[in-house]
Amino acid sequence: MKNQEKKAAPIREIQRRLFEEVIKHLPSKYSLALEVSELLDITVDSAYRRTSCTQLLRIDELYILCKHFHISFDMLLDVKTIHHFDCVYRPVNLSIQDEYQRYMLALSKNIDRLRSSQDANMLMSAMDIPIFHLIRHKELTFFKLYTWSQSVYNDQRHLDDFMKEIETPELISCYQKIIRNYESIPSAEIWTDNTIHTTLRLISYYVDICSFSSKDMPLLLCDQVTNILNSLEEWTTRGAKGERATPFQFYLSEMVLENTFLVMKQDNSRNCMVKLFTINSLNVLDEEFCKETENWLNRLAQRSVPLCGGSEKERIKFFNAQRQNVHFLVKKIQNSF
Repeated sequence: MKNQEKKAAPIREIQRRLFEEVIKHLPSKYSLALEVSELLDITVDSAYRRTSCTQLLRIDELYILCKHFHISFDMLLDVKTIHHFDCVYRPVNLSIQDEYQRYMLALSKNIDRLRSSQDANMLMSAMDIPIFHLIRHKELTFFKLYTWSQSVYNDQRHLDDFMKEIETPELISCYQKIIRNYESIPSAEIWTDNTIHTTLRLISYYVDICSFSSKDMPLLLCDQVTNILNSLEEWTTRGAKGERATPFQFYLSEMVLENTFLVMKQDNSRNCMVKLFTINSLNVLDEEFCKETENWLNRLAQRSVPLCGGSEKERIKFFNAQRQNVHFLVKKIQNSF
C-alpha cells in the first residue's frame, strides 16, 4: 500500500499543477468541480475527488482537460527547457467599424498607466517607424493602415475613401493623448539605416501601381516622413524630447532587426509588446520573457552607435542620408505624374 502511494505521489503532483492552471483559465464565478464534471461527463462528487487529488485522473481525462484549457503537458511535467507563459493577442480587422479605434484606446490606457507610474521608462527596437512618431501625421498613419488592410483583408476601398471613413475626432484625440504621454516618459530607441525604408517602399509601390490620383498625396507622405526625421534629429541633438525635455536616447544599430520590441518598465514590473505585421502586437506580461527581452535590447544598445551627446558627426551623417532617401523618392514621384 505504501509503495502504491509512493508511486502515485508524482502523478498527484502533476494533477495538482493541472488544476492550478485550470483555475487560471476559469472566470471567478465558475465552479471548478462543476466545470470538470461537465467536461468529463461525471458527477460533481466524482469531479470534486479529482480536483482535490484524492482520486487520480485517467489518461483520457487528462487529455480532455489539457486540450480544452490549452495546457501543455510539458509544463505539468515541469520541463525546464520550455518556458510557457500567457500573452494577449487581438487581431485588428479594419473593415469592422470602430475596431481600430478600440485598439488604439487600449494602447492609450496602457501608456497612460505607464506615465503615471514611478520610475517609468521605455526601451524599443524599431524595425519600422514606431507608432509614437507615426501618429503625429494622420495621413501617413492612415496610409500605412490602408496598405495593411489591403494586403491582409483585400480591402477594395479607394485610399481617399478609407482615410475619410477611419478618421474620427475621437481617434485623433486618442493619438494626441498617446503622443503627450509618450513625450512624458523617458525612453531609448534603437533604429537602423533601414527603419524608414519600409514606409518609403510602400509609398513607391503605390505610386507604381497608380493608387494615387495625383502626386499631392505621395508628396505629402514624403514630407511627413521628413518631418519625423527632423523632430527625431532635434530630440537626438538635445538628448531630450517634448516640451518637458524628457530624457531621450537614440541608437543606430548596424544589425538587421528581426522585429520591433517595446519594453515598458513601471513600479518594478515590466510589460513587453512584440509587433506583428503593421499594427497587431503580442502583449506579454511574463517577467522572465520581459527581463530577457530588456537584457537583449540593452546589449543591442551597447553594440550600437549612440547618436545623442557627442556623436555629432555620426548623427549628421545618419539624418542626412535618411533625408536623401526621401529626396530620391520625391524625384521619382514628380517624374511619375
